Amino acid sequence: MPERNLYLHEVIDIVGEGAMRYMEHTVGFNADAAADRGLELVGTRSIDGLRAFATAANVPIANTWGAKGVLPWDSPHHMGTCGLQARDFELLDFASYDAIIATGTDLAESPEQRFGLAPIVDIPPTALGRLAHRVTPAREPIPSNELYTRLSAVAQPGYADDRVPLHPARAVADVRAAAPAGGVIIGDPGVAGLWAARTFPTTEPGTIVVPAIAAPGIAAALALVAALRGLPAVAVTTEPLDPATLGVLELATELGAALAVDVWGAGGPVRRAEDHLEHLRAAVREPGVTIVDVPVDVSLTRKLVDAAGPVVAWGGLPASA
Repeated sequence: MPERNLYLHEVIDIVGEGAMRYMEHTVGFNADAAADRGLELVGTRSIDGLRAFATAANVPIANTWGAKGVLPWDSPHHMGTCGLQARDFELLDFASYDAIIATGTDLAESPEQRFGLAPIVDIPPTALGRLAHRVTPAREPIPSNELYTRLSAVAQPGYADDRVPLHPARAVADVRAAAPAGGVIIGDPGVAGLWAARTFPTTEPGTIVVPAIAAPGIAAALALVAALRGLPAVAVTTEPLDPATLGVLELATELGAALAVDVWGAGGPVRRAEDHLEHLRAAVREPGVTIVDVPVDVSLTRKLVDAAGPVVAWGGLPASA
């Protein structure tokens, strides 16, 4: 393989330097209550401090999609992923908290006018660990929230749905099951990224990346960057593949990079639901670029919209989505 780092500038030319930082760390915010009823928005640079703070303060955490994995999906402190749809913060009941402590926030994911339903206090991410030793635990039990309940009602049946075209949640679950240990999944901003961000059960940060900015070819580009850095990578996108994506895949082939691309569309070789996972597992073992075409019923996105309102991430979804 040619010297790989010499070609990174070609990838950056496609999606821009700003997008590349999503390969280094996920960025987002998180909700948390200190003392009585406060919320915290947090990025992912001080995850240990965040987790210590959540435990010490006995408070809930709600992360944006860039911060997926700051807490395991099944943690008692985890409220869910937010910022993708218009009603997320309303359904999380942000307005009921005394304060929103913002730390490490990425306004490209959620500007303050969306999440600022209570007074906002900015705290550096590096301060969270120190605060964990000083915070007073919340006296109230961590409440359930309507956003998690509504989205679970869409996702949980979808994971087990064996119809073809696939339920998008089933398609995401298959990608998660096929991804090698230590690998990364890149969801293209749009329908594929929305379902990945909503329904991918994350146990640690960095396993899934859905950029906050939409740019043609960005999922394939970031998957190539991951592959060039030695990480097994799967990009998830929708048909038709745009010229930028095709250009990235051509570059990946020239470099001998190994990456898989799961393309959601109307057709493909998947005849049974089980076929998708089999094709993905074969794809991630291949030494070069492998495309998996899979029929996915993206019209089911209407169920997410019914649950939490219009998509506001990336400026919304195209009218054809």
